[in-house]
Amino acid sequence: MPHLVVTQGDPEGIGPELLLRLGDAGALRTGDRVVADRERLVGLARALATPWATRGLEAIAPLVDDVRGGQVAALVRGVDLVLEHPGAALVTAPIDKAACKAEGFVFPGHTEYLAHRAGVDDFAMLMIGPRLRVVPVTIHVPLRAVPELLTPAAIVRCGKLLARTLVHHLGLPGPRIGVLGLNPHAGERGMLGDEEFRIVAPAIAELTAWAAAEALPCSFVGPLAADTAFVTHLDGGLDGLLAMYHDQGLGPFKLLHMRDGVNMTLGLPFTRTSPDHGTARDIAGRGVADPSSMLAAVALARGHVP
Repeated sequence: MPHLVVTQGDPEGIGPELLLRLGDAGALRTGDRVVADRERLVGLARALATPWATRGLEAIAPLVDDVRGGQVAALVRGVDLVLEHPGAALVTAPIDKAACKAEGFVFPGHTEYLAHRAGVDDFAMLMIGPRLRVVPVTIHVPLRAVPELLTPAAIVRCGKLLARTLVHHLGLPGPRIGVLGLNPHAGERGMLGDEEFRIVAPAIAELTAWAAAEALPCSFVGPLAADTAFVTHLDGGLDGLLAMYHDQGLGPFKLLHMRDGVNMTLGLPFTRTSPDHGTARDIAGRGVADPSSMLAAVALARGHVP
């Protein structure tokens, strides 16, 4: 079976607790590596004093790659291990971006750092759940910067990555990919903005020509109004969506898949998945965190490693 490298994420958040949950659920196997602060895991299991925490610690203790120094150190070590072992997959617990910055981390998030370490320029963040698949074209940037960063080339890059994933990795026959507009009602024929004419429509035309040239059995439709496209996707009329900015895509996605959704990075030379929620520092250490999304991230990583 493929080996996984699992990082602890924010040690002040629910990451360590999620690791114990993985151990208790039997989700980790011989050969997997858990990059975490061993002392913190032991202390957390003792503090929780629950049967599942004790079982979880016993299960993951032989797999722990002990790292001190916080979430950035664990992430760096985790990526080192994946790059050193071709065929391994990476599963990352949530990080606290502000705390990472204080630790000297200069990247907006996991996705950008992983692309930097892998040396790739074409990458995207796929939010995938049992019913929705969404790729945001722009990711961790202020909303005011989106119109400047949104280009036909950016949409085309993400569209190609999503199409290949749907066809080659998920095995969908002839997927239909919806491309959202930037403005309300997809611009209302120019009344609410012209980005749909200037940027989105040319990108769709280029993607359509690319799919035909590559003989890739997929199609691209749009620009679509974001307030109805998700319903079409849910009803089976679409197999994936390209959102123009972060919250346009992730807001509806997390409404439906907060507990079973997974963040998967496309374009890397290795598989990387993560739960689709944050660090939840407000409930950390209480033993009440829902591990469903983390378990789904592990399952998806197992299935996507050759």
